Amino acid sequence: MMKETVARRLCGTSKKACDWGWLQSTIFALDRRIRRRIGVYEYTLHPKCLFRLQVVRTDVRLLLADGSSVQPGSRVLGLHLWNEQIPLIGPTGPTLAWARKAHRAVDISLRELACYLASQPHLRDIAVISGNMPVTGRWQAEQLARILARYGFEAALDDTDRRGLLHRLGDALFVLMLVWAANPRAVRGAMLRFCNMRIFVSRTALEQRYRPRTVSRACRIRSRAQT
Repeated sequence: MMKETVARRLCGTSKKACDWGWLQSTIFALDRRIRRRIGVYEYTLHPKCLFRLQVVRTDVRLLLADGSSVQPGSRVLGLHLWNEQIPLIGPTGPTLAWARKAHRAVDISLRELACYLASQPHLRDIAVISGNMPVTGRWQAEQLARILARYGFEAALDDTDRRGLLHRLGDALFVLMLVWAANPRAVRGAMLRFCNMRIFVSRTALEQRYRPRTVSRACRIRSRAQT
C-alpha cells in the first residue's frame, strides 16, 4: 500500500502505468550487494534494531573524552543505518510519537550491541565504535550532536573528507535513494548532504550504559558471527 501511494503521488498516473516496486527492489538488491562486498552485517535479530556493523581499521589516532584511545591500524566497529527498520514517518511528518519510537529503537539497538560484544571473543580488541552521518552543514551537525550525546556519543564534523566531489555526490544520491525506498516521507529531510559528521562512543561508555548483567537469550544474536 505504501509503494502504491508513493508511486501515484510522484507521477500522477495509474498503478499499472507507474509501479515503483521494481525500483525499490532494485535499490535494496544493490544495497545488499554493496553490504556483502564491504562486510556490513546484522548483529542482532531484533526487529527494532536500527544499526548494522562493519569491522574496519582506523587510519587515524582516536582519543575520546573518557580516555579511550586507539592507534592507526587498530580495529574499530563501524555503525551503518538499517534503513528498512527506521520507524515510518506518517503523512504529517515526524511527530512526538515518532520521536518516542525512534528513541526506543536507538536504545534497543545499543543494548543489543552491548550484548553482542559481550558474547563475541573475537571482538575483544574493539575499544571504539564509530559511524558517519551525512549532514547539510555545521548547524545540522551541532543539532544532531546534541541528540546523540544523550546516548553517549561524541561527534565531530569531518573536515578531512578524502572523497572526491563525484564520489560524495554518488554516495549522497544512493543514500537518498535508500531513504526513498525504505521510508518515502523522510526524503524531504534527507536531501543531498555533502558534509560528513563522524560519531564515536567508547566500548567502556557503551557497556556502562547498556550492557546487561548477564548475556542471556534476550540478546537476539545471529549465529553467523563475523570475524
